Amino acid sequence: DIATLLPMLGGEPMIVHVVRAALAASTVQRVLVATDHEGIAAAAEKAGAEAVMTDSALPSGTDRVAAALRLRADVAATADVVVNVQGDEPLVEPSAIDASARLLLSHPTADIATLSTPLPAALLLDPSKVKVVCGPPLHSEGLLPVSRGAAGPSGGGAERVGGEGATCRRALFFSRAPIGVDRQTLASLLLRGGGAADPNPGAPNPGPNPGECAAQQHVGLYAFRPPSLQRFVELPPSRLEALEQLEQMRALEA
Repeated sequence: DIATLLPMLGGEPMIVHVVRAALAASTVQRVLVATDHEGIAAAAEKAGAEAVMTDSALPSGTDRVAAALRLRADVAATADVVVNVQGDEPLVEPSAIDASARLLLSHPTADIATLSTPLPAALLLDPSKVKVVCGPPLHSEGLLPVSRGAAGPSGGGAERVGGEGATCRRALFFSRAPIGVDRQTLASLLLRGGGAADPNPGAPNPGPNPGECAAQQHVGLYAFRPPSLQRFVELPPSRLEALEQLEQMRALEA
């Protein structure tokens, strides 16, 4: 937390930008910042959030949010949806927060919602970019629905997600590896990515055409119903979660 949240951005702590984005979301009534660092808590409260001090031994941000809700029973009892926004994402858009919350509100049988945006072809082989493949559009139900939005320019170079034209689909799989791509296209991309078998390692990699890839880029923002959040953190880490280092796989394997 000290290393990622207190650095200055535009003359202010990074957490301040995140708090302002959350406060600007039309679906948000209260903003809580769960942290184990007093400096972060002070900066968050000065920006208009409510700070909740949590145990430094908690293994993830999701566990920290769940712990904050246990400490703030008043919030857990009255909130329809809790949106987990990472404190080191200062370019998060209020519209993305709203999209994830509305996704759960409009799908009463779903427990968790998240977002995705079109995957730039150049990022298909990048393991730091999480990919998601989804099923057909949903109408009223589904586990871990994903709002697929159209990407476009916005402030600070962030991507716009969950906006006009977004559709809701059930997530089938998340991975850091290339998934949902045509087999021959993938083989060509792997060859052009470099290596002993690459006939032209210096050539640019154009990536797949849209019709050859079904994956989208996952946006790491989650909306939970409060009881679902507590059930999620009580589950043991799953095998695919450990392999991929992606905690959302725990929900798919549950």
